[in-house]
Amino acid sequence: MKSFAALTFLLALATASPIEVVSRDMDEASAALAKRDTEIVYLSNCVHATSCCNGDTYTSGIFYYPASGQSGSAPAASNQCTVTTDNYAWWEQDGRQCSFSTGVTFTTHIDSDAQSRPLYSWSGWGTNGYKNFNCYRDNGHKLFATSGPEWANTCSSVYYCLPQ
Repeated sequence: MKSFAALTFLLALATASPIEVVSRDMDEASAALAKRDTEIVYLSNCVHATSCCNGDTYTSGIFYYPASGQSGSAPAASNQCTVTTDNYAWWEQDGRQCSFSTGVTFTTHIDSDAQSRPLYSWSGWGTNGYKNFNCYRDNGHKLFATSGPEWANTCSSVYYCLPQ
């Protein structure tokens, strides 16, 4: 009996006509793909260390990655924006604004008590003028490091922002 059922199944499989694959609307497919791996903006603090001279210096920047899995390497120069050059930014104060070389300006509004909230909790919002982002408190992990013969830069995430 089992062999008869198996033979019937194989015969049905061999003689079956292929089903038509229905293609999705391109916008729908793009939206689904975007949800899987989305762009991300990091509000970051950086340390510039030198082996000589005046010691470490501290800056803050906003870094844009077109896909979230790209941290670990420095973003393209056009996706880096320096917020302060003399010390860390106070991200939780009035909105911070930074203009990239592409002409896009990213503006942040981080709540004043955001650093006292649990890691990864909603902390504020940002916008690039085209799209709005929700920003979350991050764990301070290293985004990227660059170095030369007598210097090293290390940038760490304070907040990350995802499209709404």
